[in-house]
Amino acid sequence: MKIPVIKGRIGSWIYYVGTMTFGQIASEQVSASVDEIYQATCLSELLQRHLTVNYESIKEYLLKEKDRFFNAIILAIFDGDPQWLEVEFKGDEKDFTNVGFLEFSGEEKIFPVDGQHRVKGIKEAVLVDESLKYELVPVIFIAHDNSDDGRKKTRKLFSTLNRRAKPVGQSENIALDEDDICSIITRDLVQSVPLFFGENLTTYEGKQIPPNNKKAFTSIITLYQCVEVIIKWQLAKEGITNKKYKEYLLYRRDEDTIKQMRSLVFDIMLAFVENTAIISSFLSETSEMKALKYRNTSGGNILFRPIVLTEYFNAAINLIENGYSFKEAFSALNELSQDLTKKPWQGFLWDGVKMINRVSRPAIKNLLVYMVNKELVSPSDYQKMITAYSTTLNISLDQAKSIIHSL
Repeated sequence: MKIPVIKGRIGSWIYYVGTMTFGQIASEQVSASVDEIYQATCLSELLQRHLTVNYESIKEYLLKEKDRFFNAIILAIFDGDPQWLEVEFKGDEKDFTNVGFLEFSGEEKIFPVDGQHRVKGIKEAVLVDESLKYELVPVIFIAHDNSDDGRKKTRKLFSTLNRRAKPVGQSENIALDEDDICSIITRDLVQSVPLFFGENLTTYEGKQIPPNNKKAFTSIITLYQCVEVIIKWQLAKEGITNKKYKEYLLYRRDEDTIKQMRSLVFDIMLAFVENTAIISSFLSETSEMKALKYRNTSGGNILFRPIVLTEYFNAAINLIENGYSFKEAFSALNELSQDLTKKPWQGFLWDGVKMINRVSRPAIKNLLVYMVNKELVSPSDYQKMITAYSTTLNISLDQAKSIIHSL
């Protein structure tokens, strides 16, 4: 096997950049494991379990995504006798002494220092679809010394590449992902619905809104989760739940499906905006710190707290499932107390100084639904709600029932 490469050096590592076909990656010469850098079996088994759990999504990506692409896989070589064959140039190009070929004897052993899941995914995908074996993936070769010092050096590189690499955050994923239908529709909302324009939405990396933010209604991650509530509800009707749902988000749907889902989300989101009084009030504010009136150290409105907003949409979906129109669902929820300093929220969501974030999210949803229509909360959900309420407020079950029944 002879592979055209460019030779380079960084730190103490000499490396070679080239390409390999999926077929070459799938050969026995390339291993998906990292056993070679660990002499302790338990450590290599730990990494192998991690590999087994994660390669399936890459396999499916290769089989289903026509616009598939990978970044370079870093492969370590040991044993055998690989030869560097420099290409000689004439004329103006004679200074390029780093272009050539790596020639392998066939006795070499190759394993990934970075890209174990990609290697395993390629191997499995080629078994299903042989036509993939001609595709090319960028690779970077390094030399691995199969000694104690060599294993230590390669383990250090493995750790650097896998531990220190900063993953793309959720906010960035929402902004960039062209496969996840929830991300696609969230971006459409941000560009089309005034409630989410500009500083009304914080893109801070995290669901919570920073205490010093006095302008935003909510965060882009919370908005994504509200969209997800609607999408999950719709897909559940088609039997797409749990693992199937996660797989559904990995691949871009056809444009008709995206259009239909977008229409559903927009209809529900606009019903929320148009039938929620506090939203109209917020949008009419002209103050530079317009959210301060609704989210402050004295409490404010429940909808300006991310932990509640997603459950508010869950409650609306519950009402819609039980015959309410989009408008009727949000109009009914709008009639409920939304003041954090009033019952049932004082002591349950708000301790007088800050939010009580340990509260059960399903209990928030069920409490909202219960206050609209008691008959829509099942006996088991009612009991869980009462238990969560009594536990959070540190009162008896009878006291919790008394408070909730009085609402």
